[in-house]
Amino acid sequence: MAIIVLLVFFAVTAVLGVFSYGFIDPNLVLSAHVMFPRIADRPEATIIFLVIILVLFAAYLYFLKFPPKFTVIAGAALILVLSYPALTYDVFNYIATAKVTYLYRENPYIVMPIEIPNEPNLAFTRAANKTALYGPVWIALSALPHYAGMGNVWRTFIAFKVLNAVFYFGFCYLIYRVTKKMSNVMFFAANPLVLIEVLMNGHNDITMMMAAIGGLLLWQQNRKVYGFLLLAASWLVKGATLVLTPLLFLKNISTERLLLIAYCLLSFVFFVIAPIREELYPWYAVWLIATASFLPLKNHRFIFGFTVVVSFALELRALPYMWMGYYEGPGPLLRSLLTVIPICCYVAYFCILRIRKMHK
Repeated sequence: MAIIVLLVFFAVTAVLGVFSYGFIDPNLVLSAHVMFPRIADRPEATIIFLVIILVLFAAYLYFLKFPPKFTVIAGAALILVLSYPALTYDVFNYIATAKVTYLYRENPYIVMPIEIPNEPNLAFTRAANKTALYGPVWIALSALPHYAGMGNVWRTFIAFKVLNAVFYFGFCYLIYRVTKKMSNVMFFAANPLVLIEVLMNGHNDITMMMAAIGGLLLWQQNRKVYGFLLLAASWLVKGATLVLTPLLFLKNISTERLLLIAYCLLSFVFFVIAPIREELYPWYAVWLIATASFLPLKNHRFIFGFTVVVSFALELRALPYMWMGYYEGPGPLLRSLLTVIPICCYVAYFCILRIRKMHK
């Protein structure tokens, strides 16, 4: 059974990697080779993506119960590092901001990419009319993939994803170092949302969470200066972890309780603040998955189950756009329903189980 699950997991991951190249922006030409197809049939693409999601989450649930060797997940991760960042343009925004900073020597917090004349990346950059959206720590880190890419778009976005992979593997090591349990590592490492949003789509939330959780753990070990500096670095990647600042003032609190409060604070930002600002982006769930990964499974079954369901529901949000080709019309309602219904079903199911246990 285990071998079958592993083979299916690898096969579907490979299919996802190839499938991702069907979503290349029409203004971006990586290659004229036949291996770079365009997906024209949207309903067919939607069904394929849904099947991929269902299979990956089924394998994920199996891995939580029967954790495989980490090399298995590492192999899948490397496949997705080489995939195309489908259904998102954020990594191209990173590239454009890095070019403004390191190629054109301009201040990215003042100069927008669209102000650079004859810049070829503008054809497929969706936030070109905005100044830098991320903090100076991320801008500094983006120098590495910028120079590694040597001006080539394909090499540059792969380099950004390699940078993400370094933080991904580092975070997995941190989880094991703290918990000593492969089930906790698998909870994070094999989560399909993490694999898709961090390694395939290349979002930088893993960088923020690596610094935030690392900083909190150092703070708990009375290494206050290093802990604060690392937490501050997370603020300067993305501002979401500013909400964790009050944790530095808590005294005589266990690491488990500290991270449980961190999970609640990040959930508030995720479910309340983020939708007010724009909308509920799937990659924001990396904050919750990363934090929950350090909690004892037996003590927090609701949180673990809730986080898994949220991960699944958020990946479904891509389906309406994939089917229709636009975000307007019934899109917002469909995305909301695909998110809310699975979560409500899980909460109701959990409540029913608790009520039954109380009456026994």
